[in-house]
Amino acid sequence: MVPLPVWEERPVDTWKTVPSTVRTECSERLPTPPFIKNVSGKAWKQPRPQATVRSQGKGAGNKRWSERLEERKKMEGVKRLAKEMHDEKEAEIERKRTITKERQDKAKEKLRLEEMAKKMSAKKLQRMQKRLGRTKKVNH
Repeated sequence: MVPLPVWEERPVDTWKTVPSTVRTECSERLPTPPFIKNVSGKAWKQPRPQATVRSQGKGAGNKRWSERLEERKKMEGVKRLAKEMHDEKEAEIERKRTITKERQDKAKEKLRLEEMAKKMSAKKLQRMQKRLGRTKKVNH
């Protein structure tokens, strides 16, 4: 499509034109919603509930102080018992570990002594043969 030159008059679409008698203003005003401004300045957010309002869990306000103390003592006893059990278990593991280590050390020492005994007995045998050869004039 070729554009029409600016100096020529363009055809007017009647369906696009609006008569000047038509009013676009609204006769009734809509009620404005109340403006809620939070600390962040964002008006579209709802205000948060107060921090003191508890939404879940048991409140401390409906229990007596003595009940809370008893409950706290029970919890401390349970924790103490659990800690003792855990410490006993750790001590048992450590005891087994030390026993195993001692056993391995004993085995290493025994092996070392056996090797040394072999060397010593070989040397001693060699010396004895040498002495034997000296006295009886026998060379082995």
